[in-house]
Amino acid sequence: MNAPRVKSQSKSNDFDPEKIAARPSANDLRDLLEVACEASRMDWDRLFSSVICRLPGRPLLRRRFSEYNILNPWRPATKLRFLMDLTIPAYPESAPKLARTLLPPVVNRRFWRPTSFFRQPDEYAGVCSFPNEHWFFINGIATNTDVARFNSAYLAHLFHRPVTVVQNASGSLTVDVLECMLGKGLRVCDKQIMTEPAWRAAAAILEALNADHIEHVIVIAHSQGTIIMSNVLAAIEEALKSEFATQDDPEWHAFTRKLMGNVETETQKMLRNSLAHALAEFTRNKSEKVMDRLKKLEIYTFANCADKMRYVHLTRPIPFMEHFANEFDWVARLGILSPLRGDSDATIEIDGPVYQQKGEWGHLLNEHYLAFIDNYLYPRSGPLDPDDDPYPPSGNNDSEPRLYNYFHGKSPKKALH
Repeated sequence: MNAPRVKSQSKSNDFDPEKIAARPSANDLRDLLEVACEASRMDWDRLFSSVICRLPGRPLLRRRFSEYNILNPWRPATKLRFLMDLTIPAYPESAPKLARTLLPPVVNRRFWRPTSFFRQPDEYAGVCSFPNEHWFFINGIATNTDVARFNSAYLAHLFHRPVTVVQNASGSLTVDVLECMLGKGLRVCDKQIMTEPAWRAAAAILEALNADHIEHVIVIAHSQGTIIMSNVLAAIEEALKSEFATQDDPEWHAFTRKLMGNVETETQKMLRNSLAHALAEFTRNKSEKVMDRLKKLEIYTFANCADKMRYVHLTRPIPFMEHFANEFDWVARLGILSPLRGDSDATIEIDGPVYQQKGEWGHLLNEHYLAFIDNYLYPRSGPLDPDDDPYPPSGNNDSEPRLYNYFHGKSPKKALH
């Protein structure tokens, strides 16, 4: 496990652009192919199973929140919708005006699937519990709205918090893989392309950080969602390192035009305006507030497949990050468990402690990650003994995951910074 890039624990909140990490260089196609090849260096039977995800050994619908419930034969419409979303390619943006005018909504929904938001109530159907916290969930690859609801419902059940879901809609498996390649930093004409879900997530997360009454902004990211979250951090780094961050009255619209490129649709223009406004609020009173706002952010990733996810501050571990990975999860081996992580070429740069489950290779968030944590923290009849921590401390990290302290409505008592 790589040691975090932390030199001191200064408590000064003064904003200094020189202490903001520089945006990392994007990887090119050859780098991505090398990462994929290195990730595949394991037993082929494990590789095949880690890609398709291990099927449960017991009855298929064994868990209330299992993703395999999407195949429930008594819910044919849900199953058919999932299969169509996975196989029929769609554009991952809002339908243009002409299409909305001429085509029926059912056609627009099938061929244009933009990122959307929905609110998952807590365990007791409340949406206003823990008003000083804001929880986000960013889903992974091949996840339509139905699967995202399974994921967010389990998170709400485990932590008893309402969750805002940044629903990165699946545009089909092929389109999702292409989005992952672009999001991981593929260079096209020396420009790093960032997908629309990253900009939507950035605006929403920045607005939560700007709210004075919110003390903790918690982001749970899985699979492709970790790539989106890494791009959110890259956008924050780029903003705080830019000349706009030092100006008294910056024109953040100019920054978003520079970073997002040309925008054409009405939805894209609204998104650019929202992001510019969020950045203006985020950097307001910068000498007093920027680091305080950024310290609120806590990121917990599962099967992190990003190339770059670093602390924004050079000398302090801000924002807080923890990573969970199964040893033989091929997707995790593209990022957090990559043999190339920390190499001399800095192909994979991810900060924060890593908690790894040895011998496990599933990739589904609920079935192969959260269920093991649930069985450990709330032991009952299940595959684990009460003393078996699926993600124990290892290496230089001697403390249990901070995420455990939020279980069933609890809150961590230890200060982060």
